[in-house]
Amino acid sequence: MNDMTYWKKCSTCKKPISFSSKFFLCSVSTCKHPRKGFVFCSVECWDAHLGFANHRESWAEEAVAPKHNEVDNLQEDRAPVRKIVDPKNTNLIESAIASNSSMDIKTDTLVVVSKVKQLIQSQSSFNTSQCCIDALTKKVVKECLKGIEKAKIAGRKTVMGRDIE
Repeated sequence: MNDMTYWKKCSTCKKPISFSSKFFLCSVSTCKHPRKGFVFCSVECWDAHLGFANHRESWAEEAVAPKHNEVDNLQEDRAPVRKIVDPKNTNLIESAIASNSSMDIKTDTLVVVSKVKQLIQSQSSFNTSQCCIDALTKKVVKECLKGIEKAKIAGRKTVMGRDIE
């Protein structure tokens, strides 16, 4: 049970906004986004944020704060919290991949064979065997799985460049 006496504080004047009371939102989608969470107790407070928001066209939208018991339900449905993980700590990632036992994933070739052969040929005049292409595909799968685990640990659902080393 939430033991707060108010729902949120006004983003401008920091006065508390009570549960089930009227408040105002900025009509611009980025201001209404849950991560920003801009809420205003009055139109004057909404107007004060325009000085730094740099909106071309916006207006104040009236809304009603949730009831006290609705806030508890909303908090249970929230997405997982992002965690900051030391990228040097690979023990956690390696153990997650090992326990996943999906290293035996059967996939199609994940590299462009002609481009790999062209690179090897231009750099060394060597030929490229199919087992080389298969080994590269296994490495790609392994790195993708590592990236997935790093994104999970960080609380994201997007594998980013920083997840692939």
